[in-house]
Amino acid sequence: MNTLNNIEDFLTHPEFVRWVKKPDKELNSYWDQWRKANPEQLPTMQLAKELLLSTTFQPPHSPTGLKQEVLQEVLRQRKKKANRPEVKENKEKKLGYRSLWNRLGQMNRVAAILLITLAIAGSFGPIFTINFIAEEELETVDTVFKYTGPGEKLQLTLGDGTKVWVNSSSQIEFPKKFSNSERIVYLKGEAYFEVKRDSLRPFKVSTNGLTTIVLGTSFNINAKVPGNIKVSLVSGKVKVSTSLTQTSLSPGEMLNYNSAKGTYDVKVFDANDILAWKEGILKFHKSTLPQVKAALEEWFGVKIKLQNAEGIVWEFSGTYPQQTLEEVLESMSYIKGFDYRIKDKEAIIKF
Repeated sequence: MNTLNNIEDFLTHPEFVRWVKKPDKELNSYWDQWRKANPEQLPTMQLAKELLLSTTFQPPHSPTGLKQEVLQEVLRQRKKKANRPEVKENKEKKLGYRSLWNRLGQMNRVAAILLITLAIAGSFGPIFTINFIAEEELETVDTVFKYTGPGEKLQLTLGDGTKVWVNSSSQIEFPKKFSNSERIVYLKGEAYFEVKRDSLRPFKVSTNGLTTIVLGTSFNINAKVPGNIKVSLVSGKVKVSTSLTQTSLSPGEMLNYNSAKGTYDVKVFDANDILAWKEGILKFHKSTLPQVKAALEEWFGVKIKLQNAEGIVWEFSGTYPQQTLEEVLESMSYIKGFDYRIKDKEAIIKF
């Protein structure tokens, strides 16, 4: 299973493309198992998925194996399949090609792959329709928007070197290039930041009227619940301010802000609980049935229907590291005594 090592491998893998564009039960099961066996590849896998989702898909009209073989020949990245003899070429010319390919940046290589895939599709049947933006036009795009839906997570590296992990059902907005005086991003939902230190340019995160200001540190912001914002500081120091209040946090402290009342409190937090989502760990602590249902729907990007749940009272706790929906429900069903059925993007829980 572990044959995918970089983004090019994902983008040229027919079954991965088919799973992203037209998932079914068999493909979901396969890639869930692959994800579980290769957690270190999740950021690359997510980036490849995002690139593919930004294209318009049409089902291929010819065998995917043929397109894959032709693409491999063009890219010269792997040995030819089925022991077909490789055409010998001038060694100097071959080295020159590899040198050129290696000098290309990763995103340029990705763009080349997509372009070549598109060209191949013209001969053997359509795969993608891609809207390309010229390099000159890209320079005029000042603001970048990134979104995640239910069941999706995203890792980014900003222009200053700051790393951001964006949780599901969230949005982050940031400039393509930060100004010389400050670095500011806008967040809806939840994200974890590892800020690149820059003593001349403070880093600011604006979230529904609350501004978190840092120089170089790591922290989590959760604004998923309307009217409530939680800022959890892992390392360094942050200053949190509104139009009326301002306070500083030390590592291990969490600010809980009520935007409707304009009030806040500060308390200590357990990083293992707050940052579990970043590590792919689903956690419940004394959660009600509606809370568990909502968390599963967002985590796995599914719709869950409850049957015969009237009067059911839950106070459920559990930890599920890198597990599939089926594995989670199987474990829960033993504890809480219910039956379940999963079909495509829907799960039914029957009590």
